[in-house]
Amino acid sequence: MRFVTLMMCQNKKKCMWKKMQHFFLKVTLHNSHTAVKEIMQTKTENTMAASYPNTTYAWYVVVLLMFFYLLSFMDRQIIAVLIEPIKADLDLSDVQMSLLGGLSFTIFYSTAGVFVGRLADSLNRPLVIAAGVFVWSLTTALCGLAGKFWQLLILRMGVGLGESALLPSTLSLLTDYFPAHRRATPTSVFLLGAPFGIGLSFAAGGYLLGVAEKLSAADGWADVILVGGTAAWQLVLLFLGVLGMLMTLALWSVREPRNMHLAASEKSKQVTSRAASFAEVKDYARTNWVPISVLYIGMALITLAAYAQAFWDITFLSRTYDLNPTEITFAYGMVQLFGGISGMLAGGLLADRLTKRGIAGASMVMVAAGAAIATPFSFIYPLADSSTAALTFMVLAIFGSNMTFACAASALQRVFPGSMIGLGAGIYYFISNAVGIGVGPTAVAAITDYLYQDPEMIRYSLAAVSGISRALAFVVVLVGLKSYKDLVLRIELKHD
Repeated sequence: MRFVTLMMCQNKKKCMWKKMQHFFLKVTLHNSHTAVKEIMQTKTENTMAASYPNTTYAWYVVVLLMFFYLLSFMDRQIIAVLIEPIKADLDLSDVQMSLLGGLSFTIFYSTAGVFVGRLADSLNRPLVIAAGVFVWSLTTALCGLAGKFWQLLILRMGVGLGESALLPSTLSLLTDYFPAHRRATPTSVFLLGAPFGIGLSFAAGGYLLGVAEKLSAADGWADVILVGGTAAWQLVLLFLGVLGMLMTLALWSVREPRNMHLAASEKSKQVTSRAASFAEVKDYARTNWVPISVLYIGMALITLAAYAQAFWDITFLSRTYDLNPTEITFAYGMVQLFGGISGMLAGGLLADRLTKRGIAGASMVMVAAGAAIATPFSFIYPLADSSTAALTFMVLAIFGSNMTFACAASALQRVFPGSMIGLGAGIYYFISNAVGIGVGPTAVAAITDYLYQDPEMIRYSLAAVSGISRALAFVVVLVGLKSYKDLVLRIELKHD
């Protein structure tokens, strides 16, 4: 019996020894395989990293393109500073002025943006941007030579056509200038051109108008070659247009990195993903129509309020508090700068922090938060008793609004696969701008002209349009927040 027991123990020891040998062999093979994978992955990442331009040069391009984005917003919004002098010279109504600042610009800006976004996938993007800058600058300068409403209307369409090239081409270009894990910061810096441009269009625009008024009133002005006799508002448009055409030359320093990037992809034996077709995006959108619709509709309403406010605020302040537009533009520009930049930075930082804490759909949560902040102050500031109180409440409305814009871009990136983001973004900006620029300014003018039939009642029109649209946006985003979170979680699980 002891012999049998001894033999069984020895067999168990041999079995355990074989199991240990097998286990250690599996661990060794696994570690070797993992090490090889890590080496190959590191080699691939190094090869791809080498395909990106020098970091210093890449940041130079970001800052340069931010200045062009700033210029685009100045040329877009400067009409709001020039409302009263243009109305006086050409005998226009509020509705006609809103068409110059809204619908005429939107028709080409929104529509062309979708197609330019697709062109950016195949053409030389710096050249596409340069062509766009030159077109919008040329038509801005020609606006300074126009003397009739229909001429300004057509030329503002040209401004929209040119500006449609900048945003989709730049967002595409930056994907080849920075690797994915370092792309959010430079993209945010580029987008800061929007609040800077809006702020400067009022702060610097008012100063330029003041200088132009002194020039046009000077003795002998009518005898000056080429520009003699032109009105002050025309001089401002001429100056901005010529400035943009001269700035276009700087884009020759921007290189197209696509060929180098593709060469690195081939070297690392990777196949670059093709862009999704319209049909594929349509199928994806049909499957996930609730969260996508929530984002599109919610931000279209936010954009409507933002453009209504930016277009009519100066006129509201001058009519309601009996202020000269040139006196109030600097203060309003500072309000736009402070509220816009702080809102964008706060939204991005808070969204990142919530994401690190594991909150799904953090960007969409911050879109809802921004709308909640902006809504009450959109109703309050037009009804304030003094210009100081109105400007103070404006800061909070603009802060919340820009928080939504900052977070909507990252929300869009999370909801679409990489192969669809270009077209998805193009459609997103088409809807936002078509509703925002096309409807916002004109809605305020229509209520003022046809409902109240009194220009002095613009404060109530502005409160109704901006306040109600932001309130509706908050409700839409809140209702669809769960479906958006569910989609984000499904995408994350699929990637894992």
